[in-house]
Amino acid sequence: MGSDYSKDGCVHNPPMDERNLKVLKDYLRNYELPKGHEGYVNILMFGMVGAGKSSTINTFLSALDPNGRTTTCVPTGTNPDSLTTELRSYKLGKLKFWDTAGWNALEPCQETKVLLRLILEGRIPIGTNLHDFIPTSAKVNPVILGNVIHGVAFVFDTTVVDKISDDIMKQFQDLQTIVAQKCVYRVVIGTKFENLGIEEKNHAWIYEYKPLQQKFIQLSASTGINKQCMFVVSNQWNGDQITMIKQILALYVLEHMIRNIDRYLKTTA
Repeated sequence: MGSDYSKDGCVHNPPMDERNLKVLKDYLRNYELPKGHEGYVNILMFGMVGAGKSSTINTFLSALDPNGRTTTCVPTGTNPDSLTTELRSYKLGKLKFWDTAGWNALEPCQETKVLLRLILEGRIPIGTNLHDFIPTSAKVNPVILGNVIHGVAFVFDTTVVDKISDDIMKQFQDLQTIVAQKCVYRVVIGTKFENLGIEEKNHAWIYEYKPLQQKFIQLSASTGINKQCMFVVSNQWNGDQITMIKQILALYVLEHMIRNIDRYLKTTA
């Protein structure tokens, strides 16, 4: 595969075949919460403006389609509604994905921390404009049980990881610490890895690709999140079908989150 590939720094090795795809899809589409829990598994997409949060939800929904048909139900790109300002949710089966405004567009920083806590605790109604929302006390914002977040996917554009300023990264560290304190499961999802120079025919070996491994090392050092909890998702496709490899990359991280969340829920039933 050439000098750009190395298994030494490879953190994941998902089987890239139809059988594995079926197993992933069946598990996630038919997932049921443990006894004592009702509703949905709520997964929050959290990241900077333009990182690919909304696109990643579209990829998850497309990969979960029985026939891999693509969907664009979450506004992205040139769509006039693509700049997310509201708290939105999209569900399939027992999985519910939450989309938010880019955290670096919310001011001031201190209020952003309070806002994240309220979202994690399920205290902000769907449709709330996050740019206009003024965080207040918990008494004013009661818990909506069906909105409590179980997992957070921190979404990063892999092409700009080494260009994020120290101040912005420090803000992110504070935000991810809040998630950790709430005992909410968290992962990092890297997007736009295609722009690192890997050809589509080699996407099956993306985790062995040295430029991506370097991005994981940088992110791990900056965020304190273990590389084993870092994944990639491709949000680029042509036509109305998403390829098997892109489906597996998306469902692999989703399965990882759901299995860990499921274990936690079984201890809190």
